[in-house]
Amino acid sequence: MLAKEKAAAALAAIEACCGRCTYCSPDCPVAIARRAMRGLYDDLVTAEEQAAEGGAPQTPPSAER
Repeated sequence: MLAKEKAAAALAAIEACCGRCTYCSPDCPVAIARRAMRGLYDDLVTAEEQAAEGGAPQTPPSAER
């Protein structure tokens, strides 16, 4: 799935931006981006697994918020 590969590449780019601070603040833009992209990636993996099982693709949980 192309979207999953792009999300994985985005996660890698976000990790490259991280300065590895001693204390990671939840307000850090990199930490915020990491959490958001990880949620999207997890939703894409779930959707892909459901599609492989023959289930109809459903709206990812993060899209319902």
